[in-house]
Amino acid sequence: MTDTLPPPRSAAATGVGVAPGAEAAPPPPGPGPRRRDPYFDNVKFFLILLVVVGHVWEVFRTRSLAADAAYSVVYGFHMPVFVFVSGYFSRGFMRSTDKFRVIFPMLIVPYAIFNVLYRLQLVWLNGNDFRLHEIFRPQFLMWFLVALVLWRLSAPLWSHLRYPVTVAVALCLVAGSWSFNSDSTLCRAAALLPFFVLGLTVPPERVAALRSRPWTRYAGAALLVVALPVAYVWQRGDVVPKIEHGVLLWNRGYEHMGFGALEGMAYRLLALALAVVLGAAFLAAVPRGRAWYTELGTRTMYVYLLHGLVVKGLDYGGVLDADFYRTPLGLVSVTVGALALGTALATVPVQRLTRRVVEPDGRWLLRPAHRRT
Repeated sequence: MTDTLPPPRSAAATGVGVAPGAEAAPPPPGPGPRRRDPYFDNVKFFLILLVVVGHVWEVFRTRSLAADAAYSVVYGFHMPVFVFVSGYFSRGFMRSTDKFRVIFPMLIVPYAIFNVLYRLQLVWLNGNDFRLHEIFRPQFLMWFLVALVLWRLSAPLWSHLRYPVTVAVALCLVAGSWSFNSDSTLCRAAALLPFFVLGLTVPPERVAALRSRPWTRYAGAALLVVALPVAYVWQRGDVVPKIEHGVLLWNRGYEHMGFGALEGMAYRLLALALAVVLGAAFLAAVPRGRAWYTELGTRTMYVYLLHGLVVKGLDYGGVLDADFYRTPLGLVSVTVGALALGTALATVPVQRLTRRVVEPDGRWLLRPAHRRT
């Protein structure tokens, strides 16, 4: 979501508050003071809201056909775009090994803290047995931090390849048949790799082209709206048979979804294409200028790590099992609540209250940076 770790631990300074682990948006070229591009902060804000809403909708996915359709559209693009943005702002890892110094304090230490918190919540609220080895297994949404570490460690490799995205897509397709697909974290890391590599290597002017003309914004929004009824028809299964949801969740191998190797590759290739189309529509639809939510987009790491504790707490506590939430009004209300939760967790008071666990000072674990002379 800094070549060396800066003394102040602010989200704006470190870039922690973007797509988790990505860096702050680069300033526009030219003289004058460094300024953040509000567009990318807007992108991060809307993406993190979709993450929160998606995790809430996951609870209701089998209760409502409409919720299932909306869930499919959101999951058709939001995590691929999330990974793309992380790759886009990880380009420094291709150029300098000094960048690797931030991986431990910005990703691994928060992972260790929140992975324990999520596991303890599962034990206390859901009644699961406590097993020590389970603490080290990625819990719920913590897979992303593990995958981001792996992707960033691979970043220097992609700068040496002539066709990096093509190679990443090939690895993504082949990896669906590998034995590690029983591990959802490694499966996602391999399946979503093309989007990270695309973010690493795409020319910035290609991204700028999506927002260069006013009509692209309306075209992108229209495409996302049209996708909803299409997904609804697909979920009904009357016109075309429903497809295993694991295709859009990127968390299962072909065998675990009941596909052969070639069939699985075909479905994954379709999922990649769908994510590119819907993702481009989303990036085109996001407002360009500064707005009240722009600053909130600098603190998305807080939203990402904290919202799961709230959502899972409500789920484990049975709050979301009430009959009211099975009604259309209930689904609308829980969606509004998810949007409010995501917005609230990105505010300054939450940052001040939780900074020590979201942005722990792990610099003491690192050797002093070598000074070049």
